[in-house]
Amino acid sequence: MDRFEAVLDESISALQAGIPIEEILAEAPDYAGELRPLLYAAQLVTDPQPQAVPEERKQALRAQYLAEAVELSPISPTLTEKGQAILNIMRRRFSRRAMLNDLVTVGVTIVLTLVMSFLVLSYAAQDSLPGDMLYTVKRVTESARLTLTFEKDSRAALVETFNHTRILEIEELIRQKRAAMVDFSGILETKGKNLWVIEGLTVFVPEDIGNLEADLQEGDPVEVIGLLRTNTILLAESIQHVDRP
Repeated sequence: MDRFEAVLDESISALQAGIPIEEILAEAPDYAGELRPLLYAAQLVTDPQPQAVPEERKQALRAQYLAEAVELSPISPTLTEKGQAILNIMRRRFSRRAMLNDLVTVGVTIVLTLVMSFLVLSYAAQDSLPGDMLYTVKRVTESARLTLTFEKDSRAALVETFNHTRILEIEELIRQKRAAMVDFSGILETKGKNLWVIEGLTVFVPEDIGNLEADLQEGDPVEVIGLLRTNTILLAESIQHVDRP
């Protein structure tokens, strides 16, 4: 505590003890200019019986306080005081607790931003087709939904819904005459030499297909991976038996 603060504390204590302001100022003439408005303000704030002081007296005290405050010369902090203030701010700003709070805030902001971005992309990717930029987002979203579905019947219904979506995507690609890698599951309805019908889709099965499970029969559930060409021919690259969910 510097000298002025000590004098101010003593003066306020004297004021509370009932000593008139002018007598207090006479005891500290070196600080009278700075003390006077502060003591008048303290007198107004700490008045134990505000109703006992006439309104005219209160207005006079306020006017005198304002006049004294205007006459005070501004106090400019020294370079040392400025430096100390900056150091105090830096200590508070870079404390362990402050830095931890900042890290938590940044982390939460990043997570929320990523979640919101993924939700927006997922919505935008709903109508995407194989080969589109957002199609991967669509499939990742479906996988996430499956992962978070634990009830057996609900999971099986979701698998069927997604597989039906795969077939609708292939049909749309055929209408647009677009080439793309596709996959879907379904029942092997007709098994010819090179042409099979799986879940209503005609699939060309080349003789040199590299991944064809042996002994597949009509009525078996299978998974197909293949290339849908621009001439609307679905060329199988893999046909495997799959267990129904």
